[in-house]
Amino acid sequence: MKLVSFFILGLCGNLSESDLMERIQLCEPHCGQGLPCKEKPYSFFDPCRQTPESLQGSIFREANISTVMKCEQKQRCSLHLKVHSAMQISDRVRGMSFCVTSAGMLESCTELIFPKSDRKKLAGQQVQIQSGCYRVLPGQQVEVTLKTVPNYCDLTWSRRYHVQDCNDVDLRNNVPECITGKITYMVDTDRKELSVMVTGMLENEDYNLRLCHQGFACRGAGPHVLLKKENPIKNATFRYSRPLPCLCIEGWSRVTDAPRVQVCPFRNRTEELWSGVTFDPEGEILSWESLCAVEAVVTLCHTLDGHPCVDLVNSTQVVNRNKVTYTRVDPNPQLCMKFTTREGSWTKCPFADGKITAWNLEVTSAAGWHQAILTSQMRTQLSLSLCGTGPLFPCSMLASVAVGEPERAVVNLTLNTDICNGSVCIQVRRVDTHFSVPVLRCHIQCVGAGSVRMRANHWKVEQTLVLALVCFTAAVLACLAANVMLTVFQRCCMGEASGSDPAFQKGAALFSKVKLLSSSEDGADPNIPHPVGVLEKLLASLSLSKKRADADGQVKESRDIAILHLPVGGERELDRFLKATGGQSHPQQNGMTLVLINCDLGAGDAPPFHL
Repeated sequence: MKLVSFFILGLCGNLSESDLMERIQLCEPHCGQGLPCKEKPYSFFDPCRQTPESLQGSIFREANISTVMKCEQKQRCSLHLKVHSAMQISDRVRGMSFCVTSAGMLESCTELIFPKSDRKKLAGQQVQIQSGCYRVLPGQQVEVTLKTVPNYCDLTWSRRYHVQDCNDVDLRNNVPECITGKITYMVDTDRKELSVMVTGMLENEDYNLRLCHQGFACRGAGPHVLLKKENPIKNATFRYSRPLPCLCIEGWSRVTDAPRVQVCPFRNRTEELWSGVTFDPEGEILSWESLCAVEAVVTLCHTLDGHPCVDLVNSTQVVNRNKVTYTRVDPNPQLCMKFTTREGSWTKCPFADGKITAWNLEVTSAAGWHQAILTSQMRTQLSLSLCGTGPLFPCSMLASVAVGEPERAVVNLTLNTDICNGSVCIQVRRVDTHFSVPVLRCHIQCVGAGSVRMRANHWKVEQTLVLALVCFTAAVLACLAANVMLTVFQRCCMGEASGSDPAFQKGAALFSKVKLLSSSEDGADPNIPHPVGVLEKLLASLSLSKKRADADGQVKESRDIAILHLPVGGERELDRFLKATGGQSHPQQNGMTLVLINCDLGAGDAPPFHL
């Protein structure tokens, strides 16, 4: 379907062609009314003579210059000049000369001589005379001069003539200097693709295609495609990023000094030129750069409630090298850039979305007192003024304050009227920049001072929470590191005691024996795993020597570790165990280490650990 569309476009272009140039096979001089004329070399050293009285007046009439085409074969045609003129025959004029000159080339002249007998026979009559042909190039500027032979000073005719250029359809199809090929295209806006097809290019030659940005010269803007002459279908697909008006498809035959053709699909999309506006928040630099060569005047302006954008003083710049830059610019939603060309004006407001703001204003009210609170993400100087809502109430300067993160500025508003009822406006403007606009805040939404203080201190709460979380995380990591170090130390001790490498001694015990002491309260609830039984399984998996005993038994062996399951409310069991150790409040002094496990499990609770 796409190829059919291309062929239809090409056919419509051929049907629109008309007024073909005259074709010739031979190009020889000719004289009418049977007057014989003979061509001979021109004498460049023949000075002009005074004109006889009998020849006063014009002798050349109805002179006409035309371009003709001489073709050897298809696409191999050349251009020639042909001159027609009516001349009054006189026995004092032996003939006439034709001269063609142009810048950068030698003068080309020929003479036509009339026989004396025929001059007398046709004296006083007008005879149509046609010159021979002179080779010219497309678009050439030439000067054609007719003179008499001999050369009478006042009997000359001269005209400037512009040869048709390659914009002529006939020349583009037949003259090699003009054959560029016909480029047709289709645009896929969703995929941002250009489908290009070429017809009518120079036969037996490869063809070049590319995308470029048109200017003084077409600068490449993408890959280059070579269409081979052997391929019967000459097409290619290009992707583009932005539909700029200067984005063109350029094509030319692969021969020396081949003419090029450029087709620009988005020539009327002028608004795309103004989308290259960027802002650097760090340096507060507003700039615009275009990929297209454009003559424009750029001005910063102030827009408000749909009114025309008012130009800022000393902000006009003429586009130089397709780029303009403004330094120290306040990123305000009401600050815009206006572009003016011969086609019209366009306005772009880069901060209209409000994502970039340098300052913020809030008004608090409490017991009839009003305060303006100014905050900013950067250090800046702001000017505050109070204004009435009508034209008879001009603005009056209130204060100039410095604001900077995390500091804020508070300005007391001493008014005789309530600022919250919309009768008074606050005007704020940055005064530490080169370009800023005044912002008028009316119909101010007043809030309580407590709410504002709460919002002002909210960031402090967030910082405190973050700091606490960091400290807690650091403490947990420190505990884990200490646990790992303690484990390594114990294993090293175990290895030294046994005389072997602790890394390869599985089940080496620091203690000679482990006793599991169960109390009479254990196992009361059948739905709960018995803690002592669980511990017994754990010690078995670690290959430790273990023995299960009752808490009433005596634990006196040296290097024993006694694990006592102490349920909640089991203080009585602890007393019983201490009596069994001989009443010592510190059993470890007898070579025995006591580990108390306090486990309060109810029905339905998960066990404290799993094996």
